[in-house]
Amino acid sequence: MLPLDRARWLLGSKATIVFGAVALLLGLTIYIGEQVIRANPEWLPAKAQGIRSITNQPGYRTVSDGDIGFLGPPHLRIRVSTEDFENLQETDAHGFPNRMPWPETVDIVVLGDSLVVGAGVGIDGQFSTLIAQSLPNNQMVNLGIPGAAPNRQLRAFRKFGASLRPKLVVSCIYLAAALDNQYHFDSWLKEGAKADYNQYRFELARRQYPTSFWTKVQKKSYIAGKLTELAFRWWGIPDRIRFPSGPDALLDIESLRSRLRSQATGLDREDHRMLSMIESLKEMRALSQGGGANFLVLLIPSKEEIYGASFMPEVLKPAQTLEQRLKEEEFSVLSVYDAVRERGKQQSAFFPRDIHLNALGNQIVADALVNWIKKSGMFP
Repeated sequence: MLPLDRARWLLGSKATIVFGAVALLLGLTIYIGEQVIRANPEWLPAKAQGIRSITNQPGYRTVSDGDIGFLGPPHLRIRVSTEDFENLQETDAHGFPNRMPWPETVDIVVLGDSLVVGAGVGIDGQFSTLIAQSLPNNQMVNLGIPGAAPNRQLRAFRKFGASLRPKLVVSCIYLAAALDNQYHFDSWLKEGAKADYNQYRFELARRQYPTSFWTKVQKKSYIAGKLTELAFRWWGIPDRIRFPSGPDALLDIESLRSRLRSQATGLDREDHRMLSMIESLKEMRALSQGGGANFLVLLIPSKEEIYGASFMPEVLKPAQTLEQRLKEEEFSVLSVYDAVRERGKQQSAFFPRDIHLNALGNQIVADALVNWIKKSGMFP
């Protein structure tokens, strides 16, 4: 071999060895980093820690219903344990979060989604029960169903609630999910209501919001997720909020940014989902008032709306648009956004990972609604 060729060969060999050593060192560093993060749950990226849903807990099997899509399993009594909470989950004979027997008539009927059913706090901690305890001479029935926007609430009230002759009907709207839930159920009905609705809505949501490549990477690589969180923090968007007392609140930053991209100037007043929601609420109000009941729309915030608004004020615009539209349609509206924000400064009103209200959050909503009821003077 000529001297020049030999020199080139040696340089190439050294470069290969150096490249291989660097690659090996980098791979070893990534592997060790992954193991260290996995061994310390408090270091896990918010995205990797996951969001719990009441409908994916072991032992919770929805019951198909041709009118409402699905109901909870009847006579359920299971203990649910997650990183955030441990509680007893119960349902009545119809699959709603009440204890039997139902009264023949009630004073208040509450309708809504999983924010209403007491996920994580159980029947004794859900805000409807806390309201009943503050108004001991009044009977309460909770008709909450996971994923129930106003269109499903209307059908649930017509089928189960109207015959109870309530004096007050409360429709609870969790806007973070209600717009899409309204669209999913409307789509299911238009397609003939033949498929299993619980599966249908999740499949439609996956098609509606396909998972991005980088999101998939973050779920598999905790280091990638951690680096993404650090980048967001550098941009002034924290992945978690810390409190003087109690655990942190983990935020779904991707959801927050996605909402801003699609609704940066607020919710479109002609959005078909919102128009459909308002029509469902009008029917519910007419049915309630026809039976002699008052009708109230209760707006419940998400964790991201409360704790993300300080660095992304735009996240509140959709709720403000909806509230304005409801008032234009002469609905009685109670928003608990300000109450949750004020009383949730020292301690989170939500579970750390889970989207649902914790004990404090449920108490805040109960107190706000009890105050509204007392001011209204509808009950002695």
